[in-house]
This record gives sequence, structure tokens and C-alpha cells, in this order.
Amino acid sequence: MAREISVRQLSGTNEAFEFLPDMTLREFKKQLHGWLPCADESKRSMSCVEVVVGDTPLLNNEEMLSEVIPGAEVLAFLSIKPVTCSSFVTAGCDPDDIRVVEIPGGKAGVGLCAFQGCSSLASVTIPNSVTVIAYCAFQGCSSLASVAIPNSVTHIGAVAFQGCSSLASLTIPNSVTEIGESAFGGCSSLARVAIPNSVIKLTDNSFQGCSSLASVTISHSINVIANRTFQGCSSLASVAIPNSVTEIRESAFEGCSSLAVVDIPNSVTEIGERAFKDCSSLARIAIPNSATAIGEGAFEDCSLLASVDIPNSVSEIAESSFQGCSSLASVTIPDSIFVIGYCAFQGCSSLVSIAIPNSVTEIGECAFKDCISLSIVTIPDSVAMIGNDAFAGCSYVLPETTRHKLDCDGSLWWDLGHAC
Repeated sequence: MAREISVRQLSGTNEAFEFLPDMTLREFKKQLHGWLPCADESKRSMSCVEVVVGDTPLLNNEEMLSEVIPGAEVLAFLSIKPVTCSSFVTAGCDPDDIRVVEIPGGKAGVGLCAFQGCSSLASVTIPNSVTVIAYCAFQGCSSLASVAIPNSVTHIGAVAFQGCSSLASLTIPNSVTEIGESAFGGCSSLARVAIPNSVIKLTDNSFQGCSSLASVTISHSINVIANRTFQGCSSLASVAIPNSVTEIRESAFEGCSSLAVVDIPNSVTEIGERAFKDCSSLARIAIPNSATAIGEGAFEDCSLLASVDIPNSVSEIAESSFQGCSSLASVTIPDSIFVIGYCAFQGCSSLVSIAIPNSVTEIGECAFKDCISLSIVTIPDSVAMIGNDAFAGCSYVLPETTRHKLDCDGSLWWDLGHAC
């Protein structure tokens, strides 16, 4: 059964309007858009509706009106330009209609999800009074091709421009100190970005999935390349990591399939899990002496990687660290290593020989499995345990004198015609 509410226009006049309890806020706004008069029909595509209960704007367009409207209250008005009911722009626009936005001067920020899903929005002007572009402000604005962020902006919020798939041009001013999580994730047309020295924090997923990103400049103010920051940036061919960086975190460059050159400075102490996984064009990597930890799968499936020198600052070759590096022909393992982990070199089909130092006490399960060219292995007396299938599928045959160290169910040696 329909309910009746009172709708107030900017002129102050009230009109009665009926709505169904199962109508969403989005559907209600679309009906208001067609119902309320527009002073200038040429600006109809720019018209925006904001719905308020009391003084509180309703921002979730998917909510049912029956859940957010307590009674027959005055709760809506129309503005031809984006709504400016507070110091922040909180437009609440019909995403199918808005194409051009000129945010009035004097506004301090672009509010939460202000233009989220405005898929026809092609142009936006942000005045230099704005200091904050808030959470999901322009998320999903798939027609937005360029945006000029003024020097007044200090904070770009999480998912602020996520999914702006036409965004090809972007300048981040040197006033910005923080770029929020997934702020530019999925901006698949973005070709280059320079992160200014003012930015002190890059959060997770900042440029994840920017598949056209071919050039990136990382400022010397950045200490951490966060989780998945450039994951899936498949056009990125080279990157210079400044010597201010101490950590390259989980999946930071995973899936950067064009990445052929990366210089890791001596400041880096930790390379996170899957940090360079699936960087299938990476032919060389210099791991600095400052690195103390190389995470699981850090260089997994880097199929062109031909050689690697592991520094003596590292104590463990973690699980799957170099798994699937099918071009890897040369590996230097230092005498600081105690453990060669599970599947650490599995599938390194070009590896012919390996010298395991006296420091190693454990060779993990499947550590060198399917290294089909591996025929020369030096295993020292220090090795106390060899995991199941550690050398399965290799040309190398474990000597009789070493088999007592094998921790297995017999499957490997039955395959070779021998029991454990």
C-alpha cells in the first residue's frame, strides 16, 4: 500500500508524493527527478536530488524507503547543480543523468560516495577550496577521462576513483599526504602516475588492476610499498624503488607481466609473500644484502628469471619462493640458510646443478621436484631431514648413504625402484 510524504523544493513549497514501501532510495530519486520542475531544461542532465531526514542526508541508494523514512516527514529537495547543503558536496545524484559537475568554490571536500556510480560523468571541476576527496567519491564513474586535483587537496580517500575505467590522465599534487586503499584501483586506462614527495603513505591496493599503467614514479618519502599496490599492472615494464623503502609487502607487484627490470635498494629488509609472483618478463633480480626475509612465493612463476643470488642476510628460502621459474639456471645459496622450504624450487626445469651449503639442516617437501635438468646436487652432512618428493622428477638420484634422512612414505623411492 502506498504511503504519502511531503516533498519540499528549494523554493520552499511543499508537494504531496506517494511511494511504495518496497521502493529503494534510488528509485525514489529517479521519480523525483522526473516529477519536480526544472527551471532550465537544458540542464536536466545535471539535476541532482538529495533526500534528507531532518538534517541528515541519506546516502545509501539501495536502502528501502520503508526502512529509512520514519514517517510522513518533509525530506527531499531538488537542486539543478550538485547539492551544497553543507561544507562537503554530497550530491546523491541520479547516476544515469549527471554528465558535468562544477563544484562550487568554498566547499571543503567531496563527500562520501557523492558521485558514486555516475557512469555518464565525463567532466568534473574541483575548486582549490577542497581539501578532502572522501571515500568512494567518484567510484565507478566509468566515463570520467581526466581529473585535475587542486593543490589544496591533502587526502584522497579509499576507493575514491576506483573503477574509473576511462581515467587516462591524472596529476596528484604535492599537497596530497595520503592516498587511500584502492583509491585508483581498476583505473584500467591510466597510463602513468607520479607519486609526489608529499605522500607519506600508500595504502593497500592503491593502483591495483591499472592494466595500462606503463610508468610510475615512487617518491622518496614512501617507506612501505603496501599490499597489492601495483598488483595486475600488466603494462608496467620497469620500476625504480627509492632507497627510502624498507618493505615490499604482499603481492605488491604480483601479475605485473611486463615488468622486466626492477631495482631493489639496500634499504629493503623484507620482500613479502608473492611480491613479484607471475612477473613473467622479469629476467634478472638483485636481492640486496639488507633483505632478511623473502616471503612465500615471492618470485613464483617468474618464468624468464635466469639467475638469482640469495644474500647471506637471509636465513630461510621460504615455501614456493622460486617455484615455476623455468629459466632459472643458476642459484647461489649462502651459508646463512638453514631451511630450504616446501616447493622452493619446484619446476625450475633449467636448473642443472645446486650446491647446498653446510648451514642447511632441512630440505622441504617437493623442494626441487620436477627440476628435470637437475643432475648435480651437493648435500652436506648438516642436512638432517629431506622432505617427501624433494627430488622427484629430477635426473639426480639421492645416494644410498643419504636416503636414511628422507622423511617420506616411500612414494618417491618406489618410483625410482627403491624403498625409503
